[in-house]
Amino acid sequence: MKRLTLALIFVLALTAALFPALSFGAVADAATEVLVVYNWEEYISLRGEEDPDDLEERDLVAGFQRYYKAMTGNSIEVRYTTFDTNETMMETLRGTIDLICPSEYAIQRLKSQDKLMSLTEAQQRSGYTLQNKGNINPVIYDRVEKAGMAIGDYFVPYMWGTLGIMYNADVVTEADLEAGYGILWNAAGNPQLNKNIFLKDSIRDTYVAAVLYLKEQNRLEGTPYEDYTVQELINCTDTTMLSLAENALIEQKAVNKGYGVDNDKVELMKGTAYVDLAWSGDAVYSIDEAEEGVNLDYFVPEVGGNIWFDGWAIPKDNARNLKAALMFIDYLCLPVSAVKNMDFIGYTSAVDASAILADEEAVQLLADYEYDVDEFFADPVRYPDTSSENLGVMQDFGARNSAANAMWENVKAYGGTPWILWVVVGVIAIVGLGLGVAFYFAGHYVPRLKKIKS
Repeated sequence: MKRLTLALIFVLALTAALFPALSFGAVADAATEVLVVYNWEEYISLRGEEDPDDLEERDLVAGFQRYYKAMTGNSIEVRYTTFDTNETMMETLRGTIDLICPSEYAIQRLKSQDKLMSLTEAQQRSGYTLQNKGNINPVIYDRVEKAGMAIGDYFVPYMWGTLGIMYNADVVTEADLEAGYGILWNAAGNPQLNKNIFLKDSIRDTYVAAVLYLKEQNRLEGTPYEDYTVQELINCTDTTMLSLAENALIEQKAVNKGYGVDNDKVELMKGTAYVDLAWSGDAVYSIDEAEEGVNLDYFVPEVGGNIWFDGWAIPKDNARNLKAALMFIDYLCLPVSAVKNMDFIGYTSAVDASAILADEEAVQLLADYEYDVDEFFADPVRYPDTSSENLGVMQDFGARNSAANAMWENVKAYGGTPWILWVVVGVIAIVGLGLGVAFYFAGHYVPRLKKIKS
């Protein structure tokens, strides 16, 4: 009995001694780092729940988790959430967010508000140095520098492209195309285009179209803007220019079918609309995915246009995992990741074409996805000529942002029922309903009450 007791004590002591170590080991295995990424909707190669298993390798979020484990020995959970506009992203920039993907003007605004951490600081604090930033197309940084935006150390470019016009090639005529941005106003008078033209539901994109349309139509002659460059013109938001643009956009409503975000490209793909102010990435996707018998194409008018880009940035007060954020950027700058992204979303990766062509695995992947490699990089929609000085970068409107937004609201409200009229109608309806109830009560219940009382 004594031996049994001693043995029991020994087992209990041994268990107690081992338990903390065993418990610690279990926690260590289960421990997971976290990376919070806030990106645009449908803006990275992902495998949906219902996608076939062979698409698993295309999932860049899952791929990064494997990559991070292989590089660091640590497991990581990527909490990936999305936004629909830059404004939504900026308004909801709260809590832990390690990475965001704003457009150029939003990067500029956030930097001016001291809400972004420089890449230099992030690398110093994390002890991790970006390895693949050299793969990025240098034209993007050149454009930023020429525009004087001073944001080069605050983002790594992700996607880029142009703003232009997508159209149904079987409906649009040569005269329509020669009109440039005038096609959005049906300047050539093609009857099939009336009420079959979309603009973007975005002040910034529609503003580019409006001011360049005014330039095409020589409606800026005799004004201070007559000799403005495209860069100067699309970023001019003084009172006079806003008024000129507002009048032009109100004129456009006579042929407009609507203001789109995604619905516009869907209608062109279905053949139920014929012209759309579009981003080049959406055009690439729509041209490839259009319904049978619908032939779409895209062009940037000769007068010029907007060259845009989105990039990864680190929120200064929100980021918690700087090393993982930088490694995620590095992972997306790999040529193979760039190919997966371009195939999945249609937009052009900021990873330079030369870097992709120099990577055998990336070139093979393009072939596996059934692309002709030469045609892929020669496609002017996917890879436009960036040497033209008629491509400008839009900047933050700054102090003029409220005035520009007010102008845009005026345009959208023009020709509709004024909101105050709806208020009056609503009040009248409520009063009428109240009077009706009162008369009903008076006619049915008051006589009964009198009868009961008598």
